[in-house]
Amino acid sequence: MKKIIFTIFLILTGISIVVAQDKITLRSGGELKARIIGLNAKDVTLIPENSSDTIYLQRDSIAKMQYQSGILIYLSKNEIPASYATNLNPGVDSLYQIGERDATRFYKGYKTASTGTLLCSLFFPWGLVPAIACSATPPSINSLGYREQKLMENSDYFNGYTKQAYKIKKKKVWQGFAIGSGITVGFYIVLIAIVVNSY
Repeated sequence: MKKIIFTIFLILTGISIVVAQDKITLRSGGELKARIIGLNAKDVTLIPENSSDTIYLQRDSIAKMQYQSGILIYLSKNEIPASYATNLNPGVDSLYQIGERDATRFYKGYKTASTGTLLCSLFFPWGLVPAIACSATPPSINSLGYREQKLMENSDYFNGYTKQAYKIKKKKVWQGFAIGSGITVGFYIVLIAIVVNSY
């Protein structure tokens, strides 16, 4: 019985491995199923279906790549799909920029640092301490909030996502500092005005 269950497990796993592939459409019209590992200005790194060998294809030979997650990348200047053209420079198909865009959409891990800095900033100038500390620390992996582990395994996407998340965190932390400090300074101005008017 255990052998039968194990065999069924292997068959199902094998099926999922075959199905769980990225798709590459060549300019010649052919299609290739593979796991896309990397994309740069010169070539695409991939592992073909039913193989363990890493190969490199020239970008010029590829028309488009479709990730298992549904992300579609055209390797031609005028063919970037509308859904991914937003916030991308014309003609750029970089996974780095897609990572930046996704970080803008999904990264919310800054909230604790931003809120903590705001609260500390109510006791001006003590808010400078958490503002400097939080803005100097990149977001932890656990707080990034990314949606696709497979894309995060791509170095271009990972770098784009994490660097943009870090920028967002720094911006939100200093916004928290500005708001908290502004509230405190405003409170003191109102208090001084009341004291002056009472004389």
